Amino acid sequence: MKSRFRAEPDLQSQLESLLDQVWRSEADWRLWDRVDALVMMESLRAKRAARLAQDAARHAGASPDQSSEHAA
Repeated sequence: MKSRFRAEPDLQSQLESLLDQVWRSEADWRLWDRVDALVMMESLRAKRAARLAQDAARHAGASPDQSSEHAA
């Protein structure tokens, strides 16, 4: 008969606990990967918006002769 007062959990319980920790860590990593991707996309969007604003300012400040050259 097995003793109910063992100091260590059985091998199956240890394995389940280890796998549970791995699954939680992977879920955290996926979350942080999504956060990193969103931050990267937002920084690229901001850079693109700034570049478009600069281009629009340059074209607005250009003389009509210069803008027709850029259009061709």
